[in-house]
Amino acid sequence: MDVEVAHAATIAAVADRLSAAGIHAARAEARWLVEHAVSAAGSGGQETDLEALVRRRLNREPLQLVLGSWSFRTVELALEPGVFLPRPETEMVAGLAIESACAAGPTPLVAEPCTGSGAIAASLLAEVPGVAVHATDIDPRAVDLARRNVAAQAKPGRCTVHQGDLLDPLPPVLRGQLDVLVANPPYLPEGDTDQLDIEVATHDPVAALFGGRQGLEVVARLLSLASGWLRPGGVVVLEIDSRFGEQALIAAAGAGLSEGALERDLTGRHRALVARRAEVAGDGQAVPCGWSAATTDRRAEAGP
Repeated sequence: MDVEVAHAATIAAVADRLSAAGIHAARAEARWLVEHAVSAAGSGGQETDLEALVRRRLNREPLQLVLGSWSFRTVELALEPGVFLPRPETEMVAGLAIESACAAGPTPLVAEPCTGSGAIAASLLAEVPGVAVHATDIDPRAVDLARRNVAAQAKPGRCTVHQGDLLDPLPPVLRGQLDVLVANPPYLPEGDTDQLDIEVATHDPVAALFGGRQGLEVVARLLSLASGWLRPGGVVVLEIDSRFGEQALIAAAGAGLSEGALERDLTGRHRALVARRAEVAGDGQAVPCGWSAATTDRRAEAGP
């Protein structure tokens, strides 16, 4: 029997407690908590296990950590304290990267700095046949978790997770070869500290949230690196603060990138910056975008 039907009274009681504590979407969260307790405990011990879960949530531990895993697009991610938790809006950013990777040909090469839990990297592996991904994070806890999440995909050998700052740990042979550079970098201004939800302020790592005094510093660094790492015609996709979309476009143009555009999320906010390295032949004539046997050979040599 469906959990929502079989345990309707329990779900309603939990939802009332969550709502009284000021937790949004209390009914949905109550259902997830009850479903998790029923699944974990089977027919015995449900009440004790459920109460422990509810108390953790009432203490404002993020639901994702209480459950221990979370769905992101088509993948199920393991999540742990101290590593940035993926957000629903980032699924759209991942989707833009997936579309660009699929359009690049049968063996797209993608880099994803600031990988955190590995959500975007894992989604690329799950949804793009033939992709090779290089993900990075400066936090060793994130690197460990991302490696486990990408290893859970069907072909984990197509992804390498490096520890280091942005693109610093990537093999130099990849310069000028990337089809896609995608990231959800830190992009909040430091002055936003007092505006964070309790769950974010107490559980997400500060380094994964704040991009500097203005918030655009890490975004600008990635844009300045993009032209050197993307192949001609390669695409950069960055999640951004919706308040600073125009500034991000200016930074992209200043970094020599072309076709800059802002993409909206499901709430209508500008959530991603998409731009491209200009594709121009040595004689100044534009050349066609797309895959070629030569680029495939170079990517095969570089490997994941």
